[in-house]
Amino acid sequence: MFRYLFLYFILLLSILKADFNTTLLDEYYNSLCQILVDSSNSVDDYFIDANSTEQSKTEAELKSSFAIESGRKSEYAMRLRVRLNLPKLQKKFRLIFEDEDSDDIFYDGTSLNNQYKMEKKNYFLRLDFFNEVIKKVDLTSGIGVKFRKLTLYPYFNLKARYILEDKNAVASNRFRLYSNGDFEDTLNLNKMQYFSSSVYLFYRNFFRYRSWTYNSSIVNSISATKILSDKKELSLGVSLTSELDVLKSYIRYEQLYIAYRDLLYKNWVYYELSPSILWREENGYERSYRFMFNIGVKFKKY
Repeated sequence: MFRYLFLYFILLLSILKADFNTTLLDEYYNSLCQILVDSSNSVDDYFIDANSTEQSKTEAELKSSFAIESGRKSEYAMRLRVRLNLPKLQKKFRLIFEDEDSDDIFYDGTSLNNQYKMEKKNYFLRLDFFNEVIKKVDLTSGIGVKFRKLTLYPYFNLKARYILEDKNAVASNRFRLYSNGDFEDTLNLNKMQYFSSSVYLFYRNFFRYRSWTYNSSIVNSISATKILSDKKELSLGVSLTSELDVLKSYIRYEQLYIAYRDLLYKNWVYYELSPSILWREENGYERSYRFMFNIGVKFKKY
């Protein structure tokens, strides 16, 4: 694994250092972005045959992660998310394709799935419909399918989002019902507190129940972020993840982390560095040290 990671970075650096290669890289990137936009326009034209001056907000993101932690084997993962915003319908509809990690609201990178073969993961394809019920309350309903190769699970998705009085706090609830009878419900309350235009605190609180696990998960976290420059930021945070069931409740892990994010190439290739200290229940809450490196590519017409 380390050999492939090393070769990957050598290849990436050689590409970014050579002018003629970066020209080819830019052309390839622009071609992929145009394919995404053309795809969303084709879907859009299927429903409405009319001219539109709206610019497509379609975008995609591909992220690779690698982590090492004391007492554990090295881990790696790849994440994919595509949002097809329909120019003629984008105020009402959005088509989303993403893998299971991107769909998971609780995903924090403390455990990577070691799946570099994308066909071995679960994927979600969903069409969302937006509707503002009353002022400050947005309702998003959707129908989709969860699939892995030839195994399909259609589902219904309903999300309510409420902006609280101070406008920096948002409460939301996502309910999902699958065709096999399984369901999950996630409540969250997020709040941002600004001290200046470049410094803020972010509070995140989640509660989730999944019928197939017969237990509930709770996450509470707080982080302080300093925006160093455009697209560059540094965060320090602490989080607590707990599990509840009918017999007991316990803390799965506590985490203290630092996260640094910056651009690597133009405005569409970025990297993230995240050292952290964890106290996991599976290790008897003994302290472990973890370091995760992410590199991502955003596909978007700027």
